[in-house]
Amino acid sequence: MLYTEKEKTEIERVRKVFAEHLQQSTNFELLWSDKVGFVWLAIGLNPLYVDTGRRIESAADLCHECLDDVAMDVLYMTGNDHAIEEADPLELAEIKRRWKTYIDQLPEYAYLCDELLSRRK
Repeated sequence: MLYTEKEKTEIERVRKVFAEHLQQSTNFELLWSDKVGFVWLAIGLNPLYVDTGRRIESAADLCHECLDDVAMDVLYMTGNDHAIEEADPLELAEIKRRWKTYIDQLPEYAYLCDELLSRRK
């Protein structure tokens, strides 16, 4: 068994909350494999490429990846080529604003926002 029924149900719940983001992202694809479960696959559309994939271990793991991707979207939007660790106050405010939409629906994963921001200097 790849996931317990409870684990798979919780992963599906997180997936549904992020469904629109998952659909619109051009940076990755979330796929199901009968062999390994959910796979987070890094991709590119221009130029077209398929890069690394990694198994999603849990709902928290999926939520973390999605929140990180939302933050990266903000940084790409601002045209700054840096990681969340280097985000300026305006970028941080926008990242937190966007995260709120998801965390309001998944409050038990709010700690992941703190984890992502703890990488800041």
